[in-house]
Amino acid sequence: VNWQPPEVGAGRFGEWLENNVDWALSRDRYWGTPLPVWVCDADPKHVEVIGSYAQLAHRWGQPLPEHFDPHKPFIDGYRWSCDCGGTMHRAAEVIDTWFDSGAMPYAQWHYPFEHAEAFAAHFPADYICEGVDQTRGWFYSLLAIATTAFDSPAYKNVIVNELVLDAEGQKMSKSKGNAVNPWEMLQEFGADTMRLYLLVSSQVWLPKRFDKKQITQVTGDFLRALRNSYEFFRLYASQDLAVPPRAQRPDIDRWVLERLDTTIVEVTRAWASYEPTAGVRAIMDFVVDDLSNWYVRVTRERFWAPDSQADAAAVATLKECLVAVSRLLAPAAPFASDWLHRSLTGTSVHLAGWPVAADVSPAEEGLSPAVDAIRRLASLARAARETAKLRVRQPLARMQVAVPVAARGPIFDRLLLILQSEVNVKQIVPVASDTDLVRLRAKANFRALGKRYGKETPLAAAAAQRLTQDQLRTLESGGSAEVTDENGRPFAYFADDVAVEREVTTDWLVASDGPFVAALDPGITPELAAEGIARELISQIQRLRREAGFAVSDRITLGMTGPEAVLAAARTHGPFIQDETLGRRLTVGALDPAADLTQAADIEGQTVTISLRRHEGGA
Repeated sequence: VNWQPPEVGAGRFGEWLENNVDWALSRDRYWGTPLPVWVCDADPKHVEVIGSYAQLAHRWGQPLPEHFDPHKPFIDGYRWSCDCGGTMHRAAEVIDTWFDSGAMPYAQWHYPFEHAEAFAAHFPADYICEGVDQTRGWFYSLLAIATTAFDSPAYKNVIVNELVLDAEGQKMSKSKGNAVNPWEMLQEFGADTMRLYLLVSSQVWLPKRFDKKQITQVTGDFLRALRNSYEFFRLYASQDLAVPPRAQRPDIDRWVLERLDTTIVEVTRAWASYEPTAGVRAIMDFVVDDLSNWYVRVTRERFWAPDSQADAAAVATLKECLVAVSRLLAPAAPFASDWLHRSLTGTSVHLAGWPVAADVSPAEEGLSPAVDAIRRLASLARAARETAKLRVRQPLARMQVAVPVAARGPIFDRLLLILQSEVNVKQIVPVASDTDLVRLRAKANFRALGKRYGKETPLAAAAAQRLTQDQLRTLESGGSAEVTDENGRPFAYFADDVAVEREVTTDWLVASDGPFVAALDPGITPELAAEGIARELISQIQRLRREAGFAVSDRITLGMTGPEAVLAAARTHGPFIQDETLGRRLTVGALDPAADLTQAADIEGQTVTISLRRHEGGA
């Protein structure tokens, strides 16, 4: 407040404000809040402070108009005669416009005239959020008024939004032509997509480059994964099934619920700490990496039950994850989260409680390391296939895996079935170590060695090549080792002194990541080749089903013609092909003349023609 009426000292201002709230909180649309002070034009020292509408009406000499407006310029029309013969008129000064905004905590409750309990319950605010340009505006006026009138802060925390710049890092300006119309962006991408992009791309208190091309790249994978996970649930898991207790569900179900609990804790901590970027990123990582790209994929067969009910544990687990995600997401994406929650529960997410993480029993402690090991091995196996250009649909005979001791155990052994299906191999053999698959080799860290050996660092680096395989494993696990060079000079090594690398010593396809090693037998027998062709046929038939517009539960009649090698594989694996595609009849060597769709497809470089018709009647 830059102006004080005469004879109203700083010590009395708080009392004056409390007694004149209905004036002080009147918002001026143009100039600021008019000061309720009238001054005589004949004697400037003659001042009256008008404390209420009733007092103004009394001094004016008649009731105020029905639609009385206390703002400028209307208030300046209220005048009356002074005892000295002059005329009392309103002082020209106004309180800064930001005073109105700073009075918001009191104005919204019409305090102190009413709602004292509601005001006390909401003051001071937990946090306020505005742009950095409000530091000397709203942030200051809130604090100044609260300190002056109530000797209290108006808020406990501040989230400051920095400036939004253009894609080149320049401040947006209409004169430069680099300003972005927010309404056009909302119409093109949607409100929630924009919110998530702005929240997740960087911390909100940092300057932010706005690049339209990055919006779908930053948020697209997440929103697609979220929608696809729900659509998968809607298509395959909408049955009303009994919910089994968590402890009785399979390992993979308990694992994803454990990851959900961890996410709930992370997001809750982030929101409580006013770090929305960390919270949104945690949600995205869970949905994309854990739920969609792993859990839904590896449990798909438990939902695919065309002639029976889906697995009740899988259905319950996926629904619990989606419901919790919708509630975690509500502060950042209110529309998408409400759509998801209503679709799953029939109620608004904004009327639901915040999710709470469950207590994980000690028996679950080894679950997360085991699943992490399986996921890492699956990634390594896919990388090994890519080096040899072997498609995942081509089954292989054997796979050997090596993992750290901490990941081994009964849970890991049970999860090997998931790895077997994910990698498409007939047999997986865990080995005690990767000795038979790779050879360890030391790569000296000259910077670390230099701190201890100085000029003798080259000698220490050369001597590191004399470390044995067992010593290298000890270093890799955090231990230490010692060797002597050819001249008998001893050198000691710690974990940071060398990087342990691996060299392949077998003709198998090997990929490694530290102690995690996956080795695939690349040999393909005629039987494995035929099964690979059958899997390729299944993929093409599923594609044609979608193109024909068939529902996921529609049974079909199949026919196909093509090279004998492909047809022979189709005959051998006919039941498998029909089970996977809901085929009720399969004619190998002829097409269906009444087919709904007939189309050529490429199967490993060979042209095959496939016909599909929606199956009517019995089997």
